[in-house]
Amino acid sequence: MNKLTLKGKSWMIMLLAVFAFTACDDDDDDIVLDELTAEEFVNQAAVNNLFEIETSNLALQNAETEEVEQFAEQMIEDHTTASAELTALASSKGIAVPTTLPQEEQATRNRLAALNGIPFDKDYMTVQVEAHEEAVALFQRAVDELDDAELRFFAEQTLPILEEHLVMARELKEVTDEL
Repeated sequence: MNKLTLKGKSWMIMLLAVFAFTACDDDDDDIVLDELTAEEFVNQAAVNNLFEIETSNLALQNAETEEVEQFAEQMIEDHTTASAELTALASSKGIAVPTTLPQEEQATRNRLAALNGIPFDKDYMTVQVEAHEEAVALFQRAVDELDDAELRFFAEQTLPILEEHLVMARELKEVTDEL
């Protein structure tokens, strides 16, 4: 009986080892991630532009510091240009461009609209960093994955501008965090 118990324990240990090895398998070849489609990219990029323009217009009204206002002016200029280019490209491809913000972005915009002065500056710059991190990730993904050559080229041309916006936003956020 003692030998059977010992033999049973040995089998149990072997089975646990096999399960442990298969559970730790890092081979993710069987996982297929959806590639970014032209429609998804246009939708997300258009929402990003619209959000940047709307929140930056709020900054022109509600910001306390001149640096935040100057940043907002640059965001309005650059994202209006990008929006016009994207809309023209999308239109030529028969892809609809959203003209209103989704609920989550609208809620953030509304929260910012209720703020003034230093509290606005701080929240706006936090939002700008987050929005530009998301935009950079989206545009990098578009560069890597989009099949549509014209949209991929647009993403390649716009990505460095977004990366510069992100650097500027992070630097200005550090300043506003100290206010």
